[in-house]
Amino acid sequence: MRFTVTPLGSAGGRTVGQVVGDIVRYLEPRAPDAPSITPAVPGGDGPISYYADRGTEAGRWLGYGAREAGLAGAVDSADFARVLAGRDPRTGSRLITAQGSAGRRATLGAGTETRSAGDGTPLYDIADAAAALDITPREAEGLVAAGERIAMRAGAALFGGSPGAPEPEGSYLVPVIDDDGNRWISEAELGRCERARAVGTTPNEIESAGSPDDQFSLDEAARLTGVTPRYLRGLCKRYADNRAEIGKALEDGKPPRRAFVVAYRGTKGQWIVKREDLVAFLHRRSAPAVRVGYDLTLTTEKSLGVLALLGTDQIRSGVLDAIQAGNDAGLAHLEYHAAARSKGQPVLVRGLTIASFRHLTSRALDPFPHHHNVVANTAVDEHGTRRALDARPLYWRAQEASALATAEMRFQLTTRLGVRWRPGRSGGWEIDGISDDVVREFSRRRTEIEDALAELEEAIGRRSTLDEVQAIVASTRPAKEEVDPSRLVAGWWDRARRLGLDPDALRGCTGHAQLPAPSDFDREVFADLTSPEHGLCAGSSIFTRSDALSALANAPVASPDGTMQPLLLPAADLERLADEFLASDHVIELLAKNLPASSRLAREPIFTTPEILGVQQRILDRFRDGLGVAAATVAPEAIGQALGGEPGMVDEQRDLVRRFCTSGNRVQCAIGRAGAGKTTTMRAAAGAWTAAGFRVVGTAVKGEAARHLAEGAGIPTETVAWFLARRDARVAPLDARTVLIVDEASTLSDRDLDALLSMAERAGAAVRLIGDPAQHGAVSAGGMFRYLCEAHPDHTPELEITHRMTDPRDRAAAEALRDGRIAEALDHLSEAGHLHIVDDDLDLYIGMLRRWWDARAEGHPHPMVDRRHQTRHQLNRLARRLLAADGQLGEDEVEASGGRAFAAGDEVVARMVGRHLHPPGQPDAYVRNGAVGTVTAVTHGQGAEGDGLRIAFDGVGTVDVPRDFFDKHPGPGGRVDVGIDHAYAVTSYSVQGATYGTSTSRIDEGASRSEAYVDITRGRGSNHLFLTRAADPFDGESLPKAPQPRLIETIGSRLQASGPERTALELDPLATNLDGFRAAEVRCRRASRTAVHQVPGELADLLPVPTDQPTHIVRQRDDTVKSVAGYRARWNPQSGSGHWDWAVGRPVGIDGALDDRRAVVAALSRYARANAAKRLRPYGWDVLPEWAAHHVTLIAASGGHGPNWTTLDRLYRRVERYREVSAVPEELGEYPLAGVLGPVPPDAAMAATRAALANELRSAARPARTASLGVS
Repeated sequence: MRFTVTPLGSAGGRTVGQVVGDIVRYLEPRAPDAPSITPAVPGGDGPISYYADRGTEAGRWLGYGAREAGLAGAVDSADFARVLAGRDPRTGSRLITAQGSAGRRATLGAGTETRSAGDGTPLYDIADAAAALDITPREAEGLVAAGERIAMRAGAALFGGSPGAPEPEGSYLVPVIDDDGNRWISEAELGRCERARAVGTTPNEIESAGSPDDQFSLDEAARLTGVTPRYLRGLCKRYADNRAEIGKALEDGKPPRRAFVVAYRGTKGQWIVKREDLVAFLHRRSAPAVRVGYDLTLTTEKSLGVLALLGTDQIRSGVLDAIQAGNDAGLAHLEYHAAARSKGQPVLVRGLTIASFRHLTSRALDPFPHHHNVVANTAVDEHGTRRALDARPLYWRAQEASALATAEMRFQLTTRLGVRWRPGRSGGWEIDGISDDVVREFSRRRTEIEDALAELEEAIGRRSTLDEVQAIVASTRPAKEEVDPSRLVAGWWDRARRLGLDPDALRGCTGHAQLPAPSDFDREVFADLTSPEHGLCAGSSIFTRSDALSALANAPVASPDGTMQPLLLPAADLERLADEFLASDHVIELLAKNLPASSRLAREPIFTTPEILGVQQRILDRFRDGLGVAAATVAPEAIGQALGGEPGMVDEQRDLVRRFCTSGNRVQCAIGRAGAGKTTTMRAAAGAWTAAGFRVVGTAVKGEAARHLAEGAGIPTETVAWFLARRDARVAPLDARTVLIVDEASTLSDRDLDALLSMAERAGAAVRLIGDPAQHGAVSAGGMFRYLCEAHPDHTPELEITHRMTDPRDRAAAEALRDGRIAEALDHLSEAGHLHIVDDDLDLYIGMLRRWWDARAEGHPHPMVDRRHQTRHQLNRLARRLLAADGQLGEDEVEASGGRAFAAGDEVVARMVGRHLHPPGQPDAYVRNGAVGTVTAVTHGQGAEGDGLRIAFDGVGTVDVPRDFFDKHPGPGGRVDVGIDHAYAVTSYSVQGATYGTSTSRIDEGASRSEAYVDITRGRGSNHLFLTRAADPFDGESLPKAPQPRLIETIGSRLQASGPERTALELDPLATNLDGFRAAEVRCRRASRTAVHQVPGELADLLPVPTDQPTHIVRQRDDTVKSVAGYRARWNPQSGSGHWDWAVGRPVGIDGALDDRRAVVAALSRYARANAAKRLRPYGWDVLPEWAAHHVTLIAASGGHGPNWTTLDRLYRRVERYREVSAVPEELGEYPLAGVLGPVPPDAAMAATRAALANELRSAARPARTASLGVS
């Protein structure tokens, strides 16, 4: 299962009330239409009422914030609407506003009415009106002053005076003035202004009110436009700082991406804005938007929907209950980590207010249970102040919440219904008994686009040009079909039966006996998580707790009957197991430093495994140990002779050859940028080494890359896999006179690099690695090639000049992208006409096909490039259709899996290596992974198994390829894939290293910078890049979503944040050095990590788990337990009887220990105060006085636990009365009791009262018992 976070709101021009109304109408339960015919459905009539993508069930209130607001049980629509609108659900009073300076941020407006008028109408003073509108009191004064002027002009107009020019509705507040002359804002007036500010000021409102040359101060300009002076000041400064650049962009017809306001300084340095410039600003500016909450949508595996909605009532109830349990477990985790923002910093919150709605079908009316969990954009922070939610933790923790929800759901389903599981087609687990074909059948979310594509494919066969095709498709897109709900379930069963799933088979998915897990399952699972082949560090050398939770949730465990099942644990146990794993010797926590605060890696702890860290350390050690050992050195004469044979080489290429041949390093790296002539350079270096008596061989990860190296450099090459398969061969492929050139070295995994260097070291061979760290990295864990280049720049020559791209704007774009200047790179592509922004999938397909087709006609054939498998599949189908319609493909076809077909003339690519496939008598010319060719003939056997393709492979020759290779089959490592696929659309990884006349590629918000860089550096003449939105699983749903930034901005942000793979070794070079400090730090962190799950009994007594308490109390308690456990593990303190010794022992006389102790004591004090404030609030202590907070801290410091809060309340009431009578100063005294009760009074009776109170306060602060608490 998976949580997706979607901000809810609307683009400008709509008020909060309108947006809230849309949300409520979509999610509120709808009475089902009565079916006209009840379908006959075996085993129960199924969920007849759940026939649409809207629900018929009432929502549920969840979260501590809902409980505090008195919201429980079923969601009432009126309450829901008030909560989203920032109102109290019971009284309707204001709590928060979604309006901001530009409407793009959720902001605080904690204004409730100050007083009421005689008729009960709420009235607000200036400060509260400002809070409600999220402006400063000074700004509110400006609105009120403008309102007074308008009121006065309106009064004058009654007597013939001029009413003046109208002002924008959101630029004033007309006050009500009481008998004392005080100004108040009515609820109606505040609401009018608020709605107007939400809609925004139009340019016409400003333009029509005066002369273009009218001048405004900054405050007045801000008031008229409905933004803050601070925001407007920043835009004025941006114009002043970038005036020339902005002016040139406007002259060129390219509005700058960042907002600005044309303004000038007055005689006193103040900003002045002319009316015409204010109008121009409003024309450029997007209208304000509102954000009212977040939809945390939980989606499920497709097999769950099939079992639930086609199953019996009992099965359906069991499945839906299990999904709901998972949903609630995931939401609890998100609430635990929720936060608000105060002055730019996150603060803990008391809880979230969540309305959870369950829907059971997709928009395509397929079985698809999912939960819409709408979180209100408001929360009370730990200090009692209502603030806007900080949504970042929702995004950051969604992966963890998804893993916990999945674990809880599977555990519930297995224990309650006896479900068994099988591996899913795309990872994860599906219900055993529901096949992939059934899952695919009920996954029609994109039916409409697929229907449109089918029509496009058909139209291509009827028309000669893509312009005609686009016109006919656009004019005949089908309208959405209406579905008779009474036929829906029967239709589901018809589709299921066609694929072999009948009621008996469905019932057979449940009722299995639960098999006990092995007693040592945790050891088995931990070993699996650290496996180099498929563990957490198989694809990357670092991971986080989120990654560990996800891996554990899907970890396979062998059952007693030998079948593999997912690890079945409830969510709480999964968290405990994850923390045990992270605190074990299987894992090393990296103490990374100097990470940018915005980096994902800076947000949470980073881990690695000893195995991959050892791999990287060996690579670094071999590199450094091999510096200057006179390996593979060549005399200057031989180098000069080799260079003389390559007259076209430039200086940097010649320099690289000299440095490779004279450094004497056993291992050396070089950077060769895209199109910079790496192969030519390696040909010259190979010539020099050969002349000096060395044997030069080459290798690359991809077979086709190895072939290109062989052809271009004139040296024998094999794949990396071939060399590694001969590590222990009797006849070693390397010796002391061998130089091994590794091309496209960025794609070499660290484990393979380690193995190659080990082979070379044993043989005495030299290794030269050349590649481009800015391009694609390794599929498996990698990054060490880049790290070696960056860590040793003096030993790393670089080829910077591109010889491939002829368009200077493409070259500039590639250079800017490489350097991280993303906006500049996209600007260069746009200037060249090579950037295409499309919003519609159909337009994307037609646009890419047109580019591809026209380029072929001009003699520049090339593949279309896209990361998404489904897009490539469709592009290949459509391209084939174009070729067939043009008569370029043979009529005789061989069909293959996945709806593919091959005919003579088809261009294809090998997706696997086929060493047994080669021209007769040429075993070395075998089919390599990535080899491209053209089908010259198809053959048919007596059965489909005998079908074959005759393919002329580039650089290989003609090879006969049987079906057992070209169709799906297990390849090396057991991965099932097709051996041959169409080559009209391929991945970016496939074209790395290739050169074409032009290129056509697509990226979205999920693209990496390396992917984009490879895409725009393939073509000589031009490189075209299409930008589209990433696939939205809820596209078409009616919930109003907050507007996204422009597509070019979101992709630009993604490319900016993207970077190369970071290695564990570079993040923490001393990770393997367990000296005294590091050993203590490791002990501390491991103890802290597991403390919450395994609290020592005595500590658990004094810091018990809070029940039914606000989230911030639970968080503070857990953090305190972690701090205490970490301190104990680090310093091993001795027992004592002083303040706080029960928790942290006696002070330790070691440098740093005292500071650590103070920090832990501070955490204990904060928790004691926060807990007491919550416990005493029901007794009327809305704000705990400082003296009382001081006393409860003394109670905690003395080891007192579980005080009787009723007794303490009575004592504090008496103390409070005594302090009032005795006029005790607010400042705390030097001594604890003096601070609470003040000095002894001269009056004997008062002194006696003081003494009695002091004794009671002392008694309350005495520990209930004395224990060592496990402190030695």
